[in-house]
Amino acid sequence: MVNENDKNKQLENLGGVAVLSKMGGDNQGLPFFAFVDDRGKLIVNSRREGQGNIGHPFQPEEIAWFMQMLQKAAPKMSADERRTLEDWLKSQKR
Repeated sequence: MVNENDKNKQLENLGGVAVLSKMGGDNQGLPFFAFVDDRGKLIVNSRREGQGNIGHPFQPEEIAWFMQMLQKAAPKMSADERRTLEDWLKSQKR
């Protein structure tokens, strides 16, 4: 947890802000997520190229970026598994 309000500051993860920054999440809002390799190197994050953080993907373009993220970070994920996740994301309501 990072960026908690004053009441919940004690709940933040020690070093979480530094990790958020290292992954490209400065000033991007929450939720922000990043996929890393087995050495902790960034593969891709939720900052859609030229558009900023997608947060929780609701809009079609946000879902499309999330699916591209999965393709990069989890290339062994099957098409059926990706489709299941994509269908679920598309079914969500704000």
